[in-house]
Amino acid sequence: MTLGQRIQEHRLRLGLSQEALGEKLGVSRQAVSKWEGDAAVPDTDKLIALSKLFGLTLNELLQVEGPEAGQAAENAEEIPQSEPQKEPKPGKKKMRAAPWLIPVLAVLALVLGLTAVVVSFGQRTNDLQYRIARLELRVNQLETASALDPADLVGDWDLGIGSGVYSIDSTFYRDVPVTVALTRYDPNQPFEVFFQVYGSGLEEKRVEAYPVEETSAGVYSAQVPVQTGNPGTLAVGFRINGVEYLQPLVEITGMTDHSISCEPLLPTAEES
Repeated sequence: MTLGQRIQEHRLRLGLSQEALGEKLGVSRQAVSKWEGDAAVPDTDKLIALSKLFGLTLNELLQVEGPEAGQAAENAEEIPQSEPQKEPKPGKKKMRAAPWLIPVLAVLALVLGLTAVVVSFGQRTNDLQYRIARLELRVNQLETASALDPADLVGDWDLGIGSGVYSIDSTFYRDVPVTVALTRYDPNQPFEVFFQVYGSGLEEKRVEAYPVEETSAGVYSAQVPVQTGNPGTLAVGFRINGVEYLQPLVEITGMTDHSISCEPLLPTAEES
């Protein structure tokens, strides 16, 4: 069973649709569909999130296996054949091989073949152990940082109307200005800020945010492409020590030339 088939099996076991699973992981339904069709592989953070959601270990989700046992037998059978002996020329003495030489060569070839298989298997095992160790390290990092609530990092946020509509592959977008002010800012421990738009039937859009120089430190802004016909959810994300946190800000329900209809998912400073 492939990784995609296992994801589909456990998703159905939990009674989740592709869209519902994508919302839990912060990805689009199309991304989940590609995973289950083995057209794409989830990144490390998503693999960790999937294993936790399904109640599995990483080994159980990935189902890491060694090389097929039959390969060793196939390599062992690749023993070079002896060349046919040539008839000695007249006047020359015919050299006869010792009767024990051919069995010894066969055993030697068998040992060399098995040695090559063992070395190859050992290298693959070491590589898998290294990758699993890195995944376990990421799990430990996530568990250590699990107490961090990304909502606590957001002191205030603001959504603009934006102007101008443009088309990409017959889909219309508007660049919406988004600003977020952080509750904590330490220049000695910088972290990345980004905005992300996701939702049903949407292609996930992610934009890196940049500090607003004319304001105090800890204010970030970006122009976020929002689909006019199917806006979706807009969230702010933080990448801290290699771990990503996603905090939904607002559900955009409609857009006109002069207004945006939305439902806040995180109160602003004025609402608080």
